[in-house]
Amino acid sequence: MIGDLTDGATTAVGRQVRECITGAGSCENQEGKSYNRPGDLGTALCQADSCCVWDFVQEELVESFRNENGTCNGLARASVRLGFHDTGAWSKSSGAGGADGSLLLSSDEINRPENNGLQEIRTKALQLLDKCPRYGVNAADLVQFMHNVATVTCPLGPRLLTLVGRHDRREANPMGLIPSNKATDATFLIELFQNKTFTARDLAALFGAHTVAQQLYVDPSKAGQTLDSTPGVWDMNFYREMALSEPPSGVFRLPSDEALSLADGTSSRFEAFTDVTFGQTVWNQEYSAAYVRLSLLGVNNINRLTDCTKVLPGSVTSFSLTSSSPSPSSSAAPLSSSESGYMIFCVLLCVFILMI
Repeated sequence: MIGDLTDGATTAVGRQVRECITGAGSCENQEGKSYNRPGDLGTALCQADSCCVWDFVQEELVESFRNENGTCNGLARASVRLGFHDTGAWSKSSGAGGADGSLLLSSDEINRPENNGLQEIRTKALQLLDKCPRYGVNAADLVQFMHNVATVTCPLGPRLLTLVGRHDRREANPMGLIPSNKATDATFLIELFQNKTFTARDLAALFGAHTVAQQLYVDPSKAGQTLDSTPGVWDMNFYREMALSEPPSGVFRLPSDEALSLADGTSSRFEAFTDVTFGQTVWNQEYSAAYVRLSLLGVNNINRLTDCTKVLPGSVTSFSLTSSSPSPSSSAAPLSSSESGYMIFCVLLCVFILMI
């Protein structure tokens, strides 16, 4: 268990998080957005609702993250990475670090080699932070909120459990806890994440975020190359293309990705996520559980956090790159009860098969 949950889940949010990260409940909410702001930003009605200001933030982020054809862009990709790098600098023995906003607030942390390429999105985040501090927006929550808006803005991406109320920290996080993309030792990577409370299975799911990633500094001669062939879509192509002997033309393969795709403990999950029928669903489920845990590393007031998932935009559950009209879940025709039951049965059966 993590944070103050080690002493028990004493609130509804605490119990929700505990169920999410232990697999007893879901870490996704695919119901679609239903939140209506109680008032304009700065009004008493809005200030009385902790989630109200975040609805304004998500509105601005979605506009910044989405291309005209419905795909997600470089700012969205950078926000996914920003979330990882702020919270990932933590371990069971570090005593500090985690999801504390220090990547925004410290003047030193952004200059570390592993954070190269995050300068532009950090500037964007600081601009948002400057707009909203008096309304309750803080750095630690903003970084993770940007990650969650980015994943759901990318077509097919999960709509993650989204919590606010973390504490900021201005001191730079401990060094040496973010893995290098040049790492070739899968055992080292697995052990590094085990010390952050993750299993090898979790790690395989988390690395799938490279489906919307690009490299800039691992090989400067190929700067800008993406890590799969559809970087604007949160799809399974990353896993499918990792199974090829060579990456497609114009796609870059990180040494760390290749190492994990072949390693005991992670290779079977890389393969499972390629399943044409259920791979996307299973991967989103496993990614969501792993990332919610990641987003709470170093957070010792989980029981006192507020669930603001309701302000996230609806997820885009079907998408074709030949079409400019993504289909949000909130606008999809409802299934009949028999159809819903059959789909739930199929998904559960698939999850059981893939877990064997």
